[in-house]
Amino acid sequence: MKSLKYGETLAIIAACKGSSFRSFTQDSKSNFKLQNAQSLQNLMKGFLMKKNHKNLCPKGFRKKYFSLAAILALNSALLAQNQNLALNEKSDSAQKNLKLSIIHTEEFVENVDFKEEFDAQEIQQSNAQNIYDFLNSHSLLKITTNYGNPYTANIDLRGFGQNGHKNIAIIVDGMRLDNIDGAPISLSSIPLDSIAKIEILKGKGTTKYGSGATSGILKITTKRTKGGTFNVGYASYDTLNSQFFAREVRDALNIGVYGQYQHNEGARKITQGSEEKDGSYNKNGGITAFLYPDDSLILKANLNYAKYGIKYANPLTKEQFTNNPTQAPLPSSFGGDTWTHQKRWDLAYSTGFTSFSDSGIITDVNIGGSRNTSRYTNFNNRLEGKGLFGDFNTQFKNDSFLAEFGGELRTNERRNQGTKAQVESILAYLNGEKYFGDSTLNAGISTQRVISKMGESQSENLLGGEFGFHYDLSAQTALFASYSRSFIVPNVDYLFDWQGNLNHLIETATFDTYQIGTKTIFGIHELGGNLFWINGSDEAYFEPFTYQNKSLGKTRRIGGEASFTTHFGSQISSRLGYAYVDSTIRSDTYQGNAIPGVPKHTFSASLNYLPISQLNLGISYKFGSSMYDYNDYNNAQEKAPNYQSLNLSASYKLKSFEIYAYVQNLTDHKNAILVSEKYYPYEFERIFGGGIKYVW
Repeated sequence: MKSLKYGETLAIIAACKGSSFRSFTQDSKSNFKLQNAQSLQNLMKGFLMKKNHKNLCPKGFRKKYFSLAAILALNSALLAQNQNLALNEKSDSAQKNLKLSIIHTEEFVENVDFKEEFDAQEIQQSNAQNIYDFLNSHSLLKITTNYGNPYTANIDLRGFGQNGHKNIAIIVDGMRLDNIDGAPISLSSIPLDSIAKIEILKGKGTTKYGSGATSGILKITTKRTKGGTFNVGYASYDTLNSQFFAREVRDALNIGVYGQYQHNEGARKITQGSEEKDGSYNKNGGITAFLYPDDSLILKANLNYAKYGIKYANPLTKEQFTNNPTQAPLPSSFGGDTWTHQKRWDLAYSTGFTSFSDSGIITDVNIGGSRNTSRYTNFNNRLEGKGLFGDFNTQFKNDSFLAEFGGELRTNERRNQGTKAQVESILAYLNGEKYFGDSTLNAGISTQRVISKMGESQSENLLGGEFGFHYDLSAQTALFASYSRSFIVPNVDYLFDWQGNLNHLIETATFDTYQIGTKTIFGIHELGGNLFWINGSDEAYFEPFTYQNKSLGKTRRIGGEASFTTHFGSQISSRLGYAYVDSTIRSDTYQGNAIPGVPKHTFSASLNYLPISQLNLGISYKFGSSMYDYNDYNNAQEKAPNYQSLNLSASYKLKSFEIYAYVQNLTDHKNAILVSEKYYPYEFERIFGGGIKYVW
């Protein structure tokens, strides 16, 4: 194995530790120092040469002004106080389980361009209660509850509004989650304590993940090391959150289990004159297992089950929302005292293997499926779905290039009152990277065939691809640019009209994404930013009340994102983020209008401070500018209120126990989404909570 360049050494160590460049020590003059890095490098060299796995790790306001000012002032004070502190190197626990770190956590490392990343330490220090809380308060993603469902949220990146969740691919431990229907994927079943890393890749990877990766990819990697957590918390509105996960690691076996139960008595009354509220519950559990017959093969399997029940309160008028968001709708408003009670369960399963050849080729194969049933008890409505999939990926990498090819076969079926709709897709892709000293050139191409069936069949052949360039100006600064063509294939819900008949408006949406960006490290700081332009064609929006698909024709999104991260030694870290997007309809009836449900400005800020090693204090703030009513394509109605949430948290560790407390929406800001001039409140009151965690 040839000697590594300094930057390459950093990249390999960072990747195999599940970290980033900022995890390593830097002095006050912006020069990198590696404490004990040489020993880790030598250890990795020996392992990789022995096992021939050298290619597994690539190289490389009032209220709102008060909230923002408080964070920035505290951040500035701490910066001045810690000006000469070097960035503390993280734990060397990766050395204890190097094989797991390499083979599992970094099976397929994604390019670092156009990327937000959060490691286990940041996630744990946030004291967030679930993955939605964390993403909402710490990332630039726009997270909104699905009409009052706390267990499935709409995740929007780069201005796709109510269809945001259909334009971001979600990958958990290398497996793509894909809902059969048009509902958002539920991530509440993944205990936050079990997550090792969260990555948000923007506008890239479309050739590998196919339909639904237009805005980006949300990639979640769970912990693979031995240990576990038991967590019990309680919050306002009789909210109980209990969860556990545990993982046992032996020479040939790695097996993990998790379980969770959540219960909420509700914050809003359902009907006038009654004390019944919009309560909910969520039960889920799962098991993941890895078996090593030898060093060249991993066998894997997982099974996940989730069930929830929710009573949805009807929307409010503007006057009701302004006066008291917890009250029930007036009997004369929007259908009287009717309300909705939903019960849903989901089952997902998969099995597969990863093999490592002596020549350095890595092959990953998976097969699996899912089933779900959604029932609205007071409307006698029952929806059933099931899906099957199979995928493979073969990859080879050396110091000169990377090449990978793969494919996926997926079929989803949905039954609605006895009527069946089915969508089948076949995807094949080829990706490559070529390294030229300080620059990298990447390209990919994909082809996808989609067949929609409901009484009659319609088929379509799609051709997508991407091209990118990365250039290192110096060891600390890089520039990059990319282009990609991607698609949004209609799911089974698009095949139904409101009467359950075939809907002929099922054109596949096509998107062309252009973006440029830069990232630099100076001293204890990391600064990154990008600009993007997305042209869309045949983009369809689903109206939730008419159950009709609307075509927006041609669309355009122009915007940019920036992030600034600082680590003041091991005690203090801060993160600032800003995103701007202008989403515009460019043709047909609504030409020149803004796409509804999209805030132009999003700002997030967070800071964690450890005055002593056992005590962690955190503050985070999120702001989203006001946006048009989800159904206001004419841009003629009143906008929804802007989104604001200021959150505080504190935790104290005592041996294996951790006691924590938090306040969400400290300023008591009233947040809501607006659909057809109806207010659906969410995060509209101050929430107090706390709990205890046992870690082993």
